[in-house]
Amino acid sequence: MSVLAIVLIIVAIIVAGFFFFAVAGLGKVRRLSIEKIDLTKVEDGVYPGEFKGYRWSNKVEVTVKNHQIVGIKIIKDVTFGMGELSKKLFDQIIQKQSLQVDTVSNATVTCNAYLKAIENALLKGK
Repeated sequence: MSVLAIVLIIVAIIVAGFFFFAVAGLGKVRRLSIEKIDLTKVEDGVYPGEFKGYRWSNKVEVTVKNHQIVGIKIIKDVTFGMGELSKKLFDQIIQKQSLQVDTVSNATVTCNAYLKAIENALLKGK
């Protein structure tokens, strides 16, 4: 086998690995159900929340005051520089005081990962 053939096989394996990593879990994270949280049962405080699902992994801190979400802070993020997306999503959540918000077009999976991390944080405040 020639050196060129070996190099091509190695490159093909690497490309296949990247492709698998990119799409692994896409459907599962897209179909995540986000629970409706009754904020009247969430005590004041700062709650950490985390979601790990394949390549979508987020840690957030959610601040609740007077049974309202007043702040959401990213602690750890693996969205590759999508800061504007998270700001838009967090603003919607704070404005509506609900996790039942519209996801950002072409970023449903990333939004669901954030929403699940926020849900997990709020569940700690009950």
